[in-house]
Amino acid sequence: MAQAIANNGDLVWNALDNLAGSGDLISVRGRAAFTRPFDRVAELRRTADDRLRAKEQELEEQLRSTEERLTTLQSAQANESAAILTPAQQAELERFQQEKLRIRKDLRQVRLGLDQDIRSLGTRLKLINIVLIPALLALVALAIVMFRRRRHAAIVMLQQERKA
Repeated sequence: MAQAIANNGDLVWNALDNLAGSGDLISVRGRAAFTRPFDRVAELRRTADDRLRAKEQELEEQLRSTEERLTTLQSAQANESAAILTPAQQAELERFQQEKLRIRKDLRQVRLGLDQDIRSLGTRLKLINIVLIPALLALVALAIVMFRRRRHAAIVMLQQERKA
């Protein structure tokens, strides 16, 4: 009677069966990725957005008032050509441009402040995870070792006293 030694046919058949899978295995597949938001970072962003929005509204109001002053200056110059600006209008226009630059700079500073708050929170978390937690675990391990050594020494002393 012939017996299969390596039985490669069964190996190939089982491999194909495993690769084909069944409808029951569809429930075993990986789930969708779940991300848990950082509440503290989200809170920092909301706070900074509120500050940014308030600052933006304040600065937009300043821009509107400057534009209104420009239009009043231009309407006062109705008898001259519209292409030529009076020195007062030129000074007001330059002031308006400087104000826009200052506004943009202030907005960048607010955004930079947000980024710095988030970076400092990240740095603190890294410090805690990389340095503080391992140090605490090492201290706890040392305390356990010291406790066991003292207990072992006390047991050895009791055994020696009983022998003596």
